[in-house]
Amino acid sequence: MHQDVLLKSGISKGDQLSEEQIEAITALEDVHRAKQKAYKLLAVRARSEKELRDRLVRDQIPEKVIDTVINDLKTLGMLNDQEFALMFARSRMITRPEGAFLLRRELYEKGINKAFIDTAVDQVFAEKSETDWAFEVAAKRKRQIGHPDDIKTRKKVSDFLQRRGFHWDIVREIMDRWNELDN
Repeated sequence: MHQDVLLKSGISKGDQLSEEQIEAITALEDVHRAKQKAYKLLAVRARSEKELRDRLVRDQIPEKVIDTVINDLKTLGMLNDQEFALMFARSRMITRPEGAFLLRRELYEKGINKAFIDTAVDQVFAEKSETDWAFEVAAKRKRQIGHPDDIKTRKKVSDFLQRRGFHWDIVREIMDRWNELDN
């Protein structure tokens, strides 16, 4: 038994415990272990509620215990899907820029609700437009491929932008500005 659980339970040496007390102490110990697991997961990187819940389920932690841990972490401000969505979106655009479509899909897969997704994506693209991000990605890709005047290079860059989730209208605009990509 962990010392925190021992203190919360209020038992001391020589106490006779009833079945109910034993069950309550066991429940406290389960919550403590699950919380420690959640802390370790959150220490590695921020996570959405769904990601954390899925990970705890995978570790065969009972649903009731998971609910308690999630609520405690929310109360402590350690688990906030709205903040996570914005942080994830900003980080993604710095490390691996992509279009709004793909960014929205990734956030959805992480269990973020639509309102938080919309807010995060709108805020990220208010700081720098999707077209500007696409332009930077295309310029970098064009330099990497080489052969700047080759038709195949244009196709490769165009396909790359589409795979990164940029809308066709933006890709077409970038292709129309092909010669500006060298600057």
